[in-house]
Amino acid sequence: MSKNLIIIGAGPGLSKGIAEKFGKEGFRVGLISRNSEKLEREVAGLKNMGITAFCAIADASDKKQIAKALQNLREKMGKVNTLVYNAAVLKRKNIMDETTEVLLDDLKVSVINALFAVQTVYEDLKENQGTVLLTGGGLAINPNPELGSVCLGKAALRNLAFQLNETLKSKNIYVGIVTICDQIKEDSSTHSPKILADIFWQLQENRSEVEIKH
Repeated sequence: MSKNLIIIGAGPGLSKGIAEKFGKEGFRVGLISRNSEKLEREVAGLKNMGITAFCAIADASDKKQIAKALQNLREKMGKVNTLVYNAAVLKRKNIMDETTEVLLDDLKVSVINALFAVQTVYEDLKENQGTVLLTGGGLAINPNPELGSVCLGKAALRNLAFQLNETLKSKNIYVGIVTICDQIKEDSSTHSPKILADIFWQLQENRSEVEIKH
């Protein structure tokens, strides 16, 4: 029987690699992002590969939109087996130039709504002994003040991964994070979407380590 994967923060890079990898392993794929044109293009590409795929529109900063998109996909696909949270605000701005209001908005995307998404599909994950996979970053460990918001978001997300792993393992829900320590490039020999997708799959299958740094 097919399993269902939902990716929040879908796009043509890492999440495409993850979608293709999981799809080839027999998962049906649901993609969520705010750009309908890109979503439809990604879904068409997956279908051309023989992967069953769906999409729903949501801005990752908006809880109501996320909840609606998740419900939309669940109605089409069924209950969630694996949730991947790949949304983040990526920008170059010194931490001293940030405002508290903007930082709070950024953190909604980077970490707070990751928690909300997990809470939203919690019953599915519990029933299916499911998996939550988070896209982390090396800036969580080695911060750069010129990327202040990104650093805070990835640090908080990494912390969340460890908290959720500890909290949910008694329900047979596995939570893991891939901490990506270099730039993702299609032609990279170490950090291409395909290589990184294999690491996400490793976490999916092994369900042991909380974090893989790569």
